[in-house]
Amino acid sequence: MSALFLPAIILVTGFLLPTTDSDLAAERYEHVSAVVGWWPVSIVLLGVMSLSMFHCVHRIRHVLMDFGLRRFDLLLMIVCYGGAFAGTLAAAILLWKL
Repeated sequence: MSALFLPAIILVTGFLLPTTDSDLAAERYEHVSAVVGWWPVSIVLLGVMSLSMFHCVHRIRHVLMDFGLRRFDLLLMIVCYGGAFAGTLAAAILLWKL
């Protein structure tokens, strides 16, 4: 899911929405804010962010294990996946406040 939606989100928010016209930027901000405030969009965004974070820390953990830290596997799992869980929780709180 993350691999499908993340490029589309980057395309829309990074290339299609930004503008140098301040009036148009304010109008687009209001529109995007209203769309993100809708609960199905918030759930999809949370899913994309969560899957991306867990994928990233999984790869980081395996790279660290390849560098010779295999004996600290349990500690790496706690730190990596705990950080991804904390990031997911922070994203959920931020999306809930929108």
